[in-house]
Amino acid sequence: MQTQKSRPGAGTASATTSRSNDNPIDAVLHRLEKVKSTGPGKWIALCPAHDDKRPSLSIKEAEDGCALLKCWTGCGAAEIVSALGLSLADLFPGDRRSLHQHGTAPMRRPFDYRDALQGISHEATVARLIVSAINRGDDVDADALDRLALAEERIDDALRAAGGVQ
Repeated sequence: MQTQKSRPGAGTASATTSRSNDNPIDAVLHRLEKVKSTGPGKWIALCPAHDDKRPSLSIKEAEDGCALLKCWTGCGAAEIVSALGLSLADLFPGDRRSLHQHGTAPMRRPFDYRDALQGISHEATVARLIVSAINRGDDVDADALDRLALAEERIDDALRAAGGVQ
């Protein structure tokens, strides 16, 4: 397991709030490498689930205290938390972890269309760049074609999540 690291700004005047180490965001951030704040409640870091050379993992603290993870190279949340020595339940605050023990179904946050549109925009840009290279007659390797297929899958997944495709 990686050595725990303190979160950048923790305990200094630049820290926005005082959090205990029991919070999901702290549990995640303290285990990551090259953590950098990108805004209030947002960070980037090296993804522990793959051999990351530059930060590709986005971390966000949701309004309800959940830790949200997005690896832009495609690692899933389960892979990421496993590599950190955590479980998916550790991404939720303590009061949300035990709801199933009380016979209550998990709470679901309303779908955020901005997040889906931001992801679609990124994948459309990737697809446009690869297709432009193909149209110019540039040599396109198998990795680029695989990435194009992944962009199509992610756009389709976002559309399904938004309820646009049955």
